[in-house]
Amino acid sequence: MRLMLFFDLPVKTKKERRVYANFRKYLISKGYMMIQYSVYVKIFANRDAAKNHVKLLKRELPKKGQIRIMMVTEKQYARMEVILGGISRQEQRITKDALIVL
Repeated sequence: MRLMLFFDLPVKTKKERRVYANFRKYLISKGYMMIQYSVYVKIFANRDAAKNHVKLLKRELPKKGQIRIMMVTEKQYARMEVILGGISRQEQRITKDALIVL
């Protein structure tokens, strides 16, 4: 299961840029990988783990801007098509590193 997070936060003022940077750092610290600007993805063992993480994530959301979350299966994620360019190095890394559940 993958959790995709899309966000659009204001960055006009110095304070807004700081909020944006802190939110981005938070996502990275929680294991998210950027696949495109303001689009991050994280792998979970199952839907329940992803739902529990969404509850934690809601506490950290900035007050301004828009954030969307979408849960997709590995099969759905694998069918994603990149139209222009190629798969980024980060995308290759998170796709190549299979989820291992012990």
